[in-house]
Amino acid sequence: MSSRALIEAVVAPDSNLAGKTVKESLFRTQFGGAILAVSRDGRKIDMKVGDIVLRPGDTLLIEAPADFVRRHRYHRDFLLLSQLDGATLPDHGKAPVALAALALFVLAVVSGLLPLVTASVLLVAGLGLFRCINLDLAQRSVDARVVLAIGASLALGYALQKTGLASAMAGVIAALGGESPWLNLVLLYLFTVAATELVTNNAAVVLAYPVAVSLAERLEVSLLPFALAIMFAASMSFMTPFGYQTNLMVQGPGGYHGRDYLRVGGPFSLLAAVVVLALVPIFWPFHP
Repeated sequence: MSSRALIEAVVAPDSNLAGKTVKESLFRTQFGGAILAVSRDGRKIDMKVGDIVLRPGDTLLIEAPADFVRRHRYHRDFLLLSQLDGATLPDHGKAPVALAALALFVLAVVSGLLPLVTASVLLVAGLGLFRCINLDLAQRSVDARVVLAIGASLALGYALQKTGLASAMAGVIAALGGESPWLNLVLLYLFTVAATELVTNNAAVVLAYPVAVSLAERLEVSLLPFALAIMFAASMSFMTPFGYQTNLMVQGPGGYHGRDYLRVGGPFSLLAAVVVLALVPIFWPFHP
């Protein structure tokens, strides 16, 4: 497992590094870390790193040993900003072991030898045993907010079923779609896309799945095409910046606005809808 990490630092006003190129600074020799990139005034300098002349205020992306922050926390030449969590460099020597473990995991689940949950636990334990992952880091990487959001979404879905709201929503869709399973599928797909653009994809699935169950029962058709349509639709979070986490992550650095997501994501979502709604009933028919 890699013992090196990515760290952000800023060149101090009275730094000895200022006025020197990265190569002339002998940063690797002095501090045991390598400068991978330099950002100035919020923009990455696009030239050979070794030829960049450092200035006070430049932000450095440093690849260094894991104890770099501890050893140089109060150094006068640069101010440490943060160690990028989860950005440790990969240890490619463990790749064959990880791939073998993944292959065994898939084989065990597909063959029915082990349940998915059991196989997943054994996979994580095996990766930890062979030191492909650090169990402490893996534990800290679990975002309690995500777990809470998923739990709350499942509770919401259960409430929709118990209160009859899911059946009522299915009734509205059925009233618009009539007796046509495909038209009902289209309406359910559009409902799920609208939901996933406003809330998380997990919540969108939880909202739409009880409706799909009610629709399949009303029309006396297979649930599978409706479930597949929900699965695809919940992943089409392209038209709003808050539809998915990565949309928000790139909005600031990319200088995007809400209309940019709609302009690019709208046609892409439309294309995906045409493909999904055309092919799902063919590969997963309503009457198997």
